[in-house]
Amino acid sequence: MDLFSIYFSRNLKVIIAERKGKLPVRILATALRNLESLGYTFSTKLIDVLRTWERDRFISWFERLMDELRQIKGINLKETLMYPRFPKQKMNIQECKFYLNALMHSWRQQLFEQEQEQIEGQRILQLDKLRLRVIHLGSEADFHQIGMDLLAAKSALTPVARAQLIWFATEYEGWAAFEPEAGQIAVRENAAVYCAALLKAGRASVEQFQRHLRTATDILRLAVACSDGDVTLKENTRFRSFTRSERRVILALLEGVSNPLEELFRYKGRWQRLAERLHPGEYRYRYPGAIAALEQLRGGERPLTFLGRVERAFELKDSQLILETLAERPEEMVGQLDRMIRSGVPVQQVIGKMEAVEEKVSTRLLLQVLVHFGTRTEFQVRRSFFPKGNTANLYVSTQPLSPLNVEDVHTVISAVEHILLKRFAVLPPLGNVYIDERLQEFSVPSGKSRASKSLRALSRASWISLPTGDTVRFFLWWKAGRFGDEPIVRVDTNLSSVLYDPNWRYMDQTSRTHLQSNEYVAVNSGFMVTAPDGAARYMDLHLPSVSRLGARYIVIMVNAFRDDAFKDLPECYAGWMMRQAPQSNEMFEPSTVQERIDLTADSRICIPAIIDVQERRILWCDLGLKRHPKVHHPVGNNKADLALIARAMTELKRPDLYTLFMLHTKARGTLVETLGMANLVFTAELESNRVAEVAEYLTEGPPVERTVITPLEQEYIMKHFL
Repeated sequence: MDLFSIYFSRNLKVIIAERKGKLPVRILATALRNLESLGYTFSTKLIDVLRTWERDRFISWFERLMDELRQIKGINLKETLMYPRFPKQKMNIQECKFYLNALMHSWRQQLFEQEQEQIEGQRILQLDKLRLRVIHLGSEADFHQIGMDLLAAKSALTPVARAQLIWFATEYEGWAAFEPEAGQIAVRENAAVYCAALLKAGRASVEQFQRHLRTATDILRLAVACSDGDVTLKENTRFRSFTRSERRVILALLEGVSNPLEELFRYKGRWQRLAERLHPGEYRYRYPGAIAALEQLRGGERPLTFLGRVERAFELKDSQLILETLAERPEEMVGQLDRMIRSGVPVQQVIGKMEAVEEKVSTRLLLQVLVHFGTRTEFQVRRSFFPKGNTANLYVSTQPLSPLNVEDVHTVISAVEHILLKRFAVLPPLGNVYIDERLQEFSVPSGKSRASKSLRALSRASWISLPTGDTVRFFLWWKAGRFGDEPIVRVDTNLSSVLYDPNWRYMDQTSRTHLQSNEYVAVNSGFMVTAPDGAARYMDLHLPSVSRLGARYIVIMVNAFRDDAFKDLPECYAGWMMRQAPQSNEMFEPSTVQERIDLTADSRICIPAIIDVQERRILWCDLGLKRHPKVHHPVGNNKADLALIARAMTELKRPDLYTLFMLHTKARGTLVETLGMANLVFTAELESNRVAEVAEYLTEGPPVERTVITPLEQEYIMKHFL
């Protein structure tokens, strides 16, 4: 990871300087033509600078750029490029002149129709009937802003973004003397990652760390991040041995926390394991407060916690005490709105207290309140919960939940919508906005670490319509890799499907040991374990025959029977396409399929998707488990648990993108009914180019600078809309 890869992957920009050479026209034109075949081109400023480069330097730089594009698009470039053997294979001189003239004409045409400052930031170039994404010349100041945006992110960073933040903190020269202000790092998990990077690099400052790590749990996250563990604290961490200087920093931070006991006892087991690595006895007189707290943790009485005080307030049925106690932690209070109303706290008092602390409540949590109360006028027989996002801890409550008063529900929803609209109204205007109604089926990004950490990642519990056709081919593609210094030669994976009726009763299955079924038309390609150059395993399911059998749901599972987790494979993704019939002779090239999502979970079993045969749609689950919920056996011995997990996924109620974008549009935009009128398009299509081409066709008058946002653009949505 370096400046080039971060800047290019995030902003499609590069930082280069003019030289004193002269780039041959045939080299430049052929390179641009290869870029065009991938849907990209260079800006005029970047072309002008590259013309001053020497041939060999440009070719080396261009090969690096193409490698970055291969990783972004996840395809085999050699099968896509117009001149795959470049630079040995080049356009002739006449073709070069014609192509460069056409390209420059397209730029001049857009320059004539738009202002100069608009064209330099143009994201799309219209070349004949093609829409090309523009690679721009960047600057150090613009690149510096990427790091600032990572710090100020309003949600926990993805694994890729987390690695980029670590690079900024430890390797970027522009941050050598940079110190974030208190409150500049908005999310505690990100603060822990940033401080841990500095601590491991030997650049720790207790005074600086105290600006960002204000509680005992923040300090625990710091130790977890130093040990390369899960900073969300969902999973236990095996703490490494710390150096003396690192131990002094951690204990000094704990010394500076007032009343740390409640949070120490909250994670008692982890703090006890961490204390073993800190050797606190060596610093008894230097950090007496921290040592005393750790000793009480080991053998003292547990203090009354915040949640204990909340429970006591509910037991006393003291409305004022309930409100005052929960107001200490605004997000906890918002999570208890339903319980407060059911306990008899007047709704107007609840709303008043919530509005008093609204600035401390995240947008995502307010959206969850809207979803929850949207169903509270109905009698709820069953509710599903995934504590800490772990399906191994799945809970399904069958305790009935009586509906709330309709007026109370409407009061809460109106108050929350008012807070969100007021919050969004101060953001920059959006202009004319088109919103695809199908976005109601796509969940808002969670902001938490997904099982998949790739560029092509959907939010868990998003529904996608299946294309036209009777046979769906679900496939798994992977390439063998290395685990540490050891090569992974054998990858023992299994792609299987399990059928359930509308009431989630088991019906049938296909897997590598059960390749076909006598009850319906289905084919499994079997198994292959050696794939140094990549291999695909697929499963064909004929939907009409599945429907005639009486089945409604098809649960797709991917198992790794050896010790290889999906994250250890350099490339591994699952996807789907429609076929004319099972095992038809149509072309099958997984890398060209757009409906594919990477599987890079730290697990050996994954439930990537569930197919709803009746509604002809597929639910993206992205569930990665390190083991089966109960027993480690093939899916045939685990049907009951699988049905429980799958049913809970199909019944989950989550904030959707349509609601989020509609609220933003009400607050700071104008909703339009056609694509051609929109400056900003929110689409349910997974490929923005498809929508952009239709919008361009429908546009009347001069071309419109248009931004198309798909559900796959998770980080962009979190940054600009959450």
